[in-house]
Amino acid sequence: MLFDSVKKSSLLMALPVMVFCAVMAPSGAALAQTCETTSDADSDYSQLGSDIVDDLKDFMTQEENFITELVTHRAKYEMLNRLYEFDYNIRVGLTNWWWNSSGDCFLCALKHMTMQLSADQVDQSRMLGSLIDAQLQNEFTTEIHEQEVEAQRRYQPNESSCTVDSVASNPVCLNPASGCGGTKVQKMARALTRAMTEESEPVRANAVGSPSERGTAVETAWLWDEYIAKWCDPAVGDQGTGCLAPAATAHKHTNIPNLLWGGKQTLDMSLPETSEIVNTAERYFIALKQPNPILLDVTESMAGQETMLDRRSNRARVNTIYNVVGQLIAERAPGSGINTQDIRVASGLPPGDAATDASYRELQQAMSMDRHRDPQWVVRMVNEPEAVVKEQGSINAIKMQQMNDIYKRWEELLFMSAAQYASALDQGVANDSDTAAPKR
Repeated sequence: MLFDSVKKSSLLMALPVMVFCAVMAPSGAALAQTCETTSDADSDYSQLGSDIVDDLKDFMTQEENFITELVTHRAKYEMLNRLYEFDYNIRVGLTNWWWNSSGDCFLCALKHMTMQLSADQVDQSRMLGSLIDAQLQNEFTTEIHEQEVEAQRRYQPNESSCTVDSVASNPVCLNPASGCGGTKVQKMARALTRAMTEESEPVRANAVGSPSERGTAVETAWLWDEYIAKWCDPAVGDQGTGCLAPAATAHKHTNIPNLLWGGKQTLDMSLPETSEIVNTAERYFIALKQPNPILLDVTESMAGQETMLDRRSNRARVNTIYNVVGQLIAERAPGSGINTQDIRVASGLPPGDAATDASYRELQQAMSMDRHRDPQWVVRMVNEPEAVVKEQGSINAIKMQQMNDIYKRWEELLFMSAAQYASALDQGVANDSDTAAPKR
């Protein structure tokens, strides 16, 4: 079919040549002289067409060979070569990467890693076994120590023969020959309480020479002058004409909470300012106003005598309150001769709040609280097992002392309650009437 199409195209190409010859050829005799015969022309035309067809066939053969050789064969062979090369590189490369005889392959590395993991597991098992053995040994040693401490605790001294080493054995003592310690300062506090109560008694009794001798008006004027001269402090809201109070005493008489529960547990009673602040604070807190004195001629009557007896009863009850409040303040007075600065400063207290001559309350604070806040206290307890026995004895002694203090506080509270109850009974007594009065 391809050949027929080529043949037709050859005839079409020869047709213009034939037309040209027909036009250019002369007619008649001239045609016989210039152009060939019909048979010759047909032969030439056939030969020309055959040559064209042959050329076309040669061209087509060349094109077919080009397509077959360059496009089909070479492309296919090149693709196959690339595929063979890729296959060779992948197979050989992966094989060498996974396994080779030099010992640096990935499979070799996996084997080494497996060996290391196995060795680590074995070593870890050995370490866990060692830790378990050490824990068992530690538990066994701890149990032995606990048994030793418990055995020593059973033979510890009692409270009467035990002393608190952290305070009682303090080498800084003002006067060791006087028996410095908590017992002495406690006795001093009790004596100071009685003294403070006795000193305030004349004012409440309108005694001669006291500010209340001439009655409430004179005493009020004296208290006002004292307030202006010693206690008036405009900085905290006090008002008064010409406030002259020095900084050492200004407004200090009303700050009882700081005196009792402040950081400074020892009050230097040897200072006149401190003593005056304590006495005035106690007076203002309990009974500031005193009644007018009873005239001598009034005491001759029954009403005057009854009033006098009522005031004596009231002073006795007020003295009870004075003793309780005075005891709280007197326990802040120095006199033990013991320096608690090392113990209290180690617990974080400022050096200025610790005393070299501690009061009874400061000794209790240092023994029961401050010394336990010292970080070295725990270290000494851990490093010295025998210190546990001494510490238990110290704690027992402190507990006994605190129980004694609590007992005294309850006794004082009961005494005050009894005084309050007795006062209520006195106020509830009915007045005598004529019908109930005894016959004379």
